[in-house]
Amino acid sequence: MSRPLKLILAAVLFAGAGILSELLMDTAFTKTFLGNAPAVLPFAILAVILCVRPTLLMPVVAILLCLVWAGAFWVAVALDNRTPHLNMYAAGLIGGLGVAVSTAMGCRKLIRARPLLLLAAAGAIAAVPFQFPLFGSDWMNMAGAFAIWQAVVGTLLYAMSDR
Repeated sequence: MSRPLKLILAAVLFAGAGILSELLMDTAFTKTFLGNAPAVLPFAILAVILCVRPTLLMPVVAILLCLVWAGAFWVAVALDNRTPHLNMYAAGLIGGLGVAVSTAMGCRKLIRARPLLLLAAAGAIAAVPFQFPLFGSDWMNMAGAFAIWQAVVGTLLYAMSDR
């Protein structure tokens, strides 16, 4: 399979994981971590399958990705009242950087300045749809935002870790 086709397939899979993430959330605007914790699983599972070797590290990286999501979620909620237009950018940046650092355990290519900075920046930029709704319904907005963020960050992660 050609590299462009692999990247398109990865983008579609990560976007699907983003939609599944929204389906697994308790509600789109729940302010509790435990109610939304299952939402990270589709991205974490897909990221470790596509990007982590050896397979023995997959569970460890998946757990780290869940912790990164928890931290980014906490930042988004904690900053919501203080800086409502920056909270999702900060969460996206932390999420992108955390995804890079966590996945680097099973993909040493990611432990360099360029991949870390690119994934952090991609995470922050891909968080734009969380602040600016594109659709009429709240569910569609959140599903679209998750699909975009996970597709952008996941595909970039895959592209940089591709063997």
